[in-house]
Amino acid sequence: MDVKKRVNKMFAEIANNSGSENSPFHAYLEEILKQNLQLEIINQIAKSITIEMSFEEMMEDVATKLQQIISYDLLNLCLLENGELVVKTAMPKDTPALNIGTVLDPQGSWSWEVVRRKQFSIKTDIQHDGGVYARGLFEYGINSFVIVPVMARSGILGTLNLGSRKLGAYKESDAHFLQQVADQLGLIIENARLYREEAMLREKWENSYKMVSSLMKETEKRNTQLKIINQIAKSITVEMSLEDILDSIADKLKTIISYDHLSICLLEAEGLVIKASLPKEGQLLGKGAVFALDDSGPAKAINQKKIIFRPDIAASQVRFPEDRELLQLGISSGIIVPLIVKGKAIGTLILGSRVPYTYSEEDATFLEHVADQLALCIENARLYAEESKIKQEWEATFNATTDMIMVIDRECRLVRVNKAVEKLHVEFKKPIRVGEKCYLCFNPKGQECKNCPARCVFLTRRPVSQRFHLSSGRILDITAYPIFGDDGHVREVVNTIKDVTEKVNMEAQLVQSAKLAAIGELAAGVAHELNSPLTAIIGDALLLLRDEEVYSPDKRKLILEDIRKCGERCKNIIQNLSTFARQEQYTFETLNLNDIVEDALSLVSYQIEKSCIKIFKELQEELPPVVGSRQHLEQVIVNFLLNARDSFEGKETRQIYIRSGRRGQYVYIAVEDTGCGIDPDQLDQIFTPFYTTKKRGTGLGLSICKKIADDHGGKIEVKSQVGKGSTFSLLIPVAEQQGDL
Repeated sequence: MDVKKRVNKMFAEIANNSGSENSPFHAYLEEILKQNLQLEIINQIAKSITIEMSFEEMMEDVATKLQQIISYDLLNLCLLENGELVVKTAMPKDTPALNIGTVLDPQGSWSWEVVRRKQFSIKTDIQHDGGVYARGLFEYGINSFVIVPVMARSGILGTLNLGSRKLGAYKESDAHFLQQVADQLGLIIENARLYREEAMLREKWENSYKMVSSLMKETEKRNTQLKIINQIAKSITVEMSLEDILDSIADKLKTIISYDHLSICLLEAEGLVIKASLPKEGQLLGKGAVFALDDSGPAKAINQKKIIFRPDIAASQVRFPEDRELLQLGISSGIIVPLIVKGKAIGTLILGSRVPYTYSEEDATFLEHVADQLALCIENARLYAEESKIKQEWEATFNATTDMIMVIDRECRLVRVNKAVEKLHVEFKKPIRVGEKCYLCFNPKGQECKNCPARCVFLTRRPVSQRFHLSSGRILDITAYPIFGDDGHVREVVNTIKDVTEKVNMEAQLVQSAKLAAIGELAAGVAHELNSPLTAIIGDALLLLRDEEVYSPDKRKLILEDIRKCGERCKNIIQNLSTFARQEQYTFETLNLNDIVEDALSLVSYQIEKSCIKIFKELQEELPPVVGSRQHLEQVIVNFLLNARDSFEGKETRQIYIRSGRRGQYVYIAVEDTGCGIDPDQLDQIFTPFYTTKKRGTGLGLSICKKIADDHGGKIEVKSQVGKGSTFSLLIPVAEQQGDL
């Protein structure tokens, strides 16, 4: 029996016993009974509502119990959310007034008034209260309304509203009862909120725990994978073959991923070649097998630079030429991972399994890291092999070179020497050891060498060349080259040492041959030069013999003086010719180039003048001195003059101008002719040994002249115009500008 029926029955029994329904006792008992029933309803609400119930279930239970003791046609529960008062419950549910989700106006809502005042409000006649809010309720048929605040420990939560179609349906006692219900609701709502928050926190913690557990498992797995990748990296060395590399990774891979076939293939000219395969005993798709570059699975992986999955080879609609061999091997699924280095695919890593659908995206991620490490190791091994080959070839070349090569550091220590350097051991009779100071090996005094080429390179940062004459007679040309470090400083010096003894001797012989050839041309001129003074000597001697008593002592003295002068002249001519013809090393002395010109003219002037050639001298007086070898410089001027003589074929105007002077740091001798000139195409070749445009001659003259100029730190300049003539200039540094030679 519900509460309302029990109340009516108890009221009937009281009326029968008291005899009058309007007696004070009847009213008192009725009030007591109503209060007890209200307490029972509140108690039932407290017991029946649990924090696990949904909001809708809780309000339906409250509404049902309230209906047993208080009449209403509309029930609303409004709660504060983010500063707004929102209708959360509306009964009946299809009511158009104050339906669920309605946000109440803070200015015109009775519920907002109750919230602000925190006191209940009773509206006994809505029609006369006015306002939009009232009109909406009145249109629904509501005439009276009661609103009580829903309170909790944290403060006001909202309002509980009841509406009735009857006028004056609610009294203060009803409001007090509803306030107790609202207080109970507030407590339950707050507890439910706290419960939900706790549940959310618990769920969040559980989710976090699950996430952390999952993350820990994933991290553990990832650490295992990284450990394997690290082990693979450590186990592979650049000296290992691909078969050794595959053997080293096979067992490690097996601990984390399943496979029955494992192979590495590399991109080569003929295709993708399997370089290593496991198991080794299999004949199909084993070492040496070649995949096509156009339509095979590995080719697709390389071209796309992507992993190719083969989940079920037998059932796959995508077919590759190698599928038949794979199925014969019992391979049902596979994965092909490209080996990529610096964005370039160099091969593939292939795994196959007898079980379909063996490989997942997670496996692919792991294998991609393995492939990256493997590709790097393979590339390093390839580069190491190439470097080793280059090093071997370089060392073979280094040691096969007949020239002596040594590398010296800044402390003058020998860093590297080739086998040819061992020849110096015989010369210096000291052991030549890498790491030893170079001067301890090559300087008999055991001291740092004066004008050391290596030291010069460290100071100047430029190549340096020097010639050394050994006591044994050997001649060595040493050229030192800088080796720069990453910081731009000279780190080491490479000395190349060439034994030029035979070359120098041959050059001397060539010079001598050229001299002898020139002497042949000079013979007639020398004979003419000797003939005049000899004729005078003979004539004077005959005069003295024939008329011995005729001449006075003074006259005889003059004749004898003339004989002496003519003899001196003959002596000088013969001496000049002898000096010119002598084959000897450079003897440097301080010279005046004008004297060299005069000596040269004494040898060739007759040859030139008998060819109807006029010689004009324009020699600057007080020329600065130079340091040079007299006979060698004279040989250059003689060569210039003879070449000028030969340039007048077919020319009427035959003139040679000899000039001297100073130009900057050089003293020059210029021999200019008005001959036929030299073709521009031939100018670059005139200093080439054995090159000649003349019908006679060796072609060695100018090449020897250039070498003599170079040996003096000088140079030869040539200007020529076809049909107008040529000018050859010898430039030698003035004495103070020349270093030690």
